[in-house]
Amino acid sequence: MNAIKEAHYNLGIAYLEAGQYNRAVPEFEAAVKLDPNFISAHCALCRAYLEQDELEKAGTAITEALKLDANHQPALLLSGTITEAYQDRGKAYLDDKRYTEAVAAFQKAIALAAGLDDDLQDSHSENTHIYVHLGAAYIGMKAYQQAIEALQHAIAQDADLVDAHYNLGYAYVEQGAYDQAIPHLERVIAVAPHLKRAYYNLARAYQESGNLEAATNAITETLKLDANYQPAREFADTMKQTHYNKGTSHFNKKN
Repeated sequence: MNAIKEAHYNLGIAYLEAGQYNRAVPEFEAAVKLDPNFISAHCALCRAYLEQDELEKAGTAITEALKLDANHQPALLLSGTITEAYQDRGKAYLDDKRYTEAVAAFQKAIALAAGLDDDLQDSHSENTHIYVHLGAAYIGMKAYQQAIEALQHAIAQDADLVDAHYNLGYAYVEQGAYDQAIPHLERVIAVAPHLKRAYYNLARAYQESGNLEAATNAITETLKLDANYQPAREFADTMKQTHYNKGTSHFNKKN
């Protein structure tokens, strides 16, 4: 039996190196069927699936390998490769505004990354950014509570992530948690003072929390950065009317 499984494995490797991945797969499957503990065959099967962009099947194959040996270096490296592939796929979905698919891809990347040793992960920053991307995808779905949870996780790992603070502030504004939004948006502006969207959403948060003076200052700064930014222009018109109404009220009261 050992000779037969080795023959299937070696033929699979030959197909793999020749780029004939669809022919390699059944050979590796035959090898692991004959010997479920054949960890090299599981890894090779994962490689063949990866070359065909079959991430689900590649993930299943490498999971079986890691069940046999959680410290097997080739399996860990392949798991890292699948994690990156899911993250890249998620970012592509995010760019295309396919938010539901993006969320699914990022969640799979997170699940795989959780099983990797720290020294085998690409970088702490890149893995933290999975949660930033996940939060952005949830925002695209208008699932603000899930976005907040993902972004809080990112900030817990790296408190200096400007994009995480901005998205978290925006999600809080959309959820109506204005007082919680303000410190995140203020932090963004301190680091990135030319980000007009941060000023605009800060103005929204200040207005809704009752601080009209701060809202006016924030929307003024937004328009200094881009006088043609339509959301800010509309907001400024609303603020003008608010101030006018407030002044009229004081005038009528002889205040």
